[in-house]
Amino acid sequence: MTTPMREQLLRFVDELRGEGVRISVAETLDAMRAVAAAGFERGPMREALAASLIKDEADRPLFDRAYAQFFGRAHAAEPRQSDSHSGARAARGGPPNSGAGVMPRPREEPEESIAKAARKAKIQKPGQSDQVRIKPAGEADRDFSDEAGEKNSERREAVGTEATRQARLAAIERAPFEHYSALDYEMAHDLLAILIRRFRVRLGRRLKITGRGRVDFRRTIRAATQRGGTLVDLRFRARRPRHIDVLILADVSGSVRYAATLMLELIAGVRESFHRVRSFVYIDHLAEAGFEDGHLVMTPTLDPYARSDFGRVLEELWERRSELLGPATLMIVLGDGRNNRRPARADLLGDIAHRCRAVYWLNPEPTERWGAGDSAINQYARHVAALIPSRTLHELEHALLEAV
Repeated sequence: MTTPMREQLLRFVDELRGEGVRISVAETLDAMRAVAAAGFERGPMREALAASLIKDEADRPLFDRAYAQFFGRAHAAEPRQSDSHSGARAARGGPPNSGAGVMPRPREEPEESIAKAARKAKIQKPGQSDQVRIKPAGEADRDFSDEAGEKNSERREAVGTEATRQARLAAIERAPFEHYSALDYEMAHDLLAILIRRFRVRLGRRLKITGRGRVDFRRTIRAATQRGGTLVDLRFRARRPRHIDVLILADVSGSVRYAATLMLELIAGVRESFHRVRSFVYIDHLAEAGFEDGHLVMTPTLDPYARSDFGRVLEELWERRSELLGPATLMIVLGDGRNNRRPARADLLGDIAHRCRAVYWLNPEPTERWGAGDSAINQYARHVAALIPSRTLHELEHALLEAV
């Protein structure tokens, strides 16, 4: 590619950047190589530059307009050829001034200049000689147009697929658990990896913000006496190391099972932020929960067709697992509080709350159904620190942040 042509392409790239099109240095070099391979005919060169410089199809109209204006202006600024050259063009069958509105050609013959540019750009495969085959104009145009069309089609398809996937994940994050299908649940697993990273960052930010303890009034007043009694230098107590044991109780019956499983996986992804994490699931009995190869494992196995009995679960927790309850224990219960009109045993939940640091209840059921039918959630709500709606993944994440 001759020096004047290279300079014109650089100026054209600068104009595109001035219009807001993002073009890197590597893409500029690719554009020069593409023009050297495609030739200087207006159509193939325009498509070569578009395929090399335009990443977003929304920028294509801007590119076409800039191309027409720039190269029309470049041709108008080119000096008029001498009479001998005009006569030579006329002898080859073209009119003396037939170049209006067309990309100006270099002074070398077209095939010779293309071959030189291709050799200079090193457009050959390893082991191939420096001789470059110059395709006929029709064949080169057809090959380049097909290749550019395939690249643009693949780019549009990839962008469309990714945009559809992101929109679907955003809808899953806001969709109620009770409306989940099996496919929605599988897609929620893909979204869960993003939520775990975000949850870990937000939790770490909270711990960093609360890095200091409460105000030490005695030390603050002593420091103020040195400044005439002005309280401008607050002194804080040293913050004790974070020592929280998390105890999870998750209902895995009915439509609540999706919310329970996703919450257990979310907590498992940030368990290093706590001193100890113990997870249990229940329907009518208590079972310890864990994950193996991404699947929930219960010990012992629960009957999925059993009728919920949270009162019985509280009795088992109080009698058999009371060693897990202590001042450092934060207990999180996820369930709808429906007990099939069996004894709720809310008094046991009150005893557990007095022994623990706090008890939070996350309810994935719509708030208008709380307390209706066989729901005993209002009895349990008297003994918990907070009763938090958790109908969607978005609400579940914020509920866990509020609890911990």
